[in-house]
Amino acid sequence: MADRRQWHLDKSVSVAHIITTVALVVSALWFLAGQDRRISNLELNYAHLKAARVEDQERAERKFDELKTDLRMINAKLDRLIEGSGGGR
Repeated sequence: MADRRQWHLDKSVSVAHIITTVALVVSALWFLAGQDRRISNLELNYAHLKAARVEDQERAERKFDELKTDLRMINAKLDRLIEGSGGGR
């Protein structure tokens, strides 16, 4: 007598198994396509943020240069004021 509790392989494949496998493959491909789109969006956002950072840094450098010029002008005016008042004594 054959023991039916043992593992066995069946040569037939059920329709439910085929449908489930196809659904899994389609959903995996859909997920991977979405990942590719999200990665592309992130790369584009990174490029925009990098460009904005460069612009901000250039703007800050220009402002710093303007401040240095203003401080030099103030220093020159203070020097003239001090010289004009006789040395401050």
